[in-house]
Amino acid sequence: SSQRPDRGSASVMMLCYVIIAIAAAAMIFDGGTYLLADRYASNTAEGAARAAVATGSPSEGLSEVEARAAAVDHAVRLGISAADVRVEFPARDVVVVSVTERRNAVFVRFTGTATLAVEATGRARLEFS
Repeated sequence: SSQRPDRGSASVMMLCYVIIAIAAAAMIFDGGTYLLADRYASNTAEGAARAAVATGSPSEGLSEVEARAAAVDHAVRLGISAADVRVEFPARDVVVVSVTERRNAVFVRFTGTATLAVEATGRARLEFS
């Protein structure tokens, strides 16, 4: 009686396909989480920059203390930690706010990363017409 040497190779190939499919689904899920965090961070940073500029006036310009407080308050109300908000004033009438949004990873955590961190920047200029 002759036996085939490749007996059981279909189950090994099927196991490989299942592992690849699960890995792809995991990347898609955590990739979607990353994209949502990126959009949220971007919207929060832009809103915080606008909130900072809204504290200015045509006669006095921007007060860095008030503008910084408004930007951080805006981001904190949207769930961002105050430690993850950076406010800079590259010019007397310009505010740049950088925000780091952190989301829990579901599948990527098996690689040793439990959190996805996304940084976004918003910029606004004080203008009156």
